[in-house]
Amino acid sequence: MGDFNPVSNQPLVADASRDGKLKPVMPEPYNKKTSQSIEVASGRNSLTNNASRESPTCTGRLMLGRPTPTFHQPPINFSIVSEGLYRSGYPQTEDYPFIQGLKLKTIVTLVKKELPDGYQEFIQDNRITHRIFDMVGTKKEDIPIEMMRSIYAVVSNHDNYPLLIHCNQGRHRTGCVVGVLRKSSQWNVKRIIDEYTTFAEPKVREVDLKYLAGFELASLWYQPQAVASLGTVRRFYKFVIVVFLALLTFYPLSKFNVQEPRPRPL
Repeated sequence: MGDFNPVSNQPLVADASRDGKLKPVMPEPYNKKTSQSIEVASGRNSLTNNASRESPTCTGRLMLGRPTPTFHQPPINFSIVSEGLYRSGYPQTEDYPFIQGLKLKTIVTLVKKELPDGYQEFIQDNRITHRIFDMVGTKKEDIPIEMMRSIYAVVSNHDNYPLLIHCNQGRHRTGCVVGVLRKSSQWNVKRIIDEYTTFAEPKVREVDLKYLAGFELASLWYQPQAVASLGTVRRFYKFVIVVFLALLTFYPLSKFNVQEPRPRPL
């Protein structure tokens, strides 16, 4: 029998990363299709790990003239978030064939740095729209709400799917964005934290947990600039009314030159 997590009593599976460590499977999401998609991703990652471990055997089969199966390697921490939406760490050259099979329309990168060799050419050749957000590491500072609004507007728009969202390791920045998406899909906080932890281990950040637990969905649509502009207009009209009333109250009526009608000659 397989190993089990002593805390959640859930089976342990190979992580999507390349370290081969065992981690608990994510809690069952509300969407059945999402759950099935995650299982498919886990199966692909298991095939990848098996392929890397059996590389000497595959070489021997090739020498014997037998056909050798070809496995496309997914990026580190790759998984399916929902139908048409994927997450991972930063893709490397050896990951491009796997990514190409996803037939992506959009890639959202949550870190601004020099692109790996051939990444720009790969994106252009596959006609992928590349959106880069210069998000500072969550350990250094909070995610500005304006940035999260911009990212959410892209990753929640199904017109941009299939879409891959990634940062460096696919743990913290990506985990926070996916967590916000889960909140908008009515996941409860425990499920969101469990999913974040699954991908962030062994470097779970308390600042991220606090961010996800306290994030208010209303802040995604609340526009303080628009409210401020409306308030400015209201204050202006109030000022005009006050000035007008003051003039009526304090300006002497005697100053008004009212001419009495002249009597008509007989």
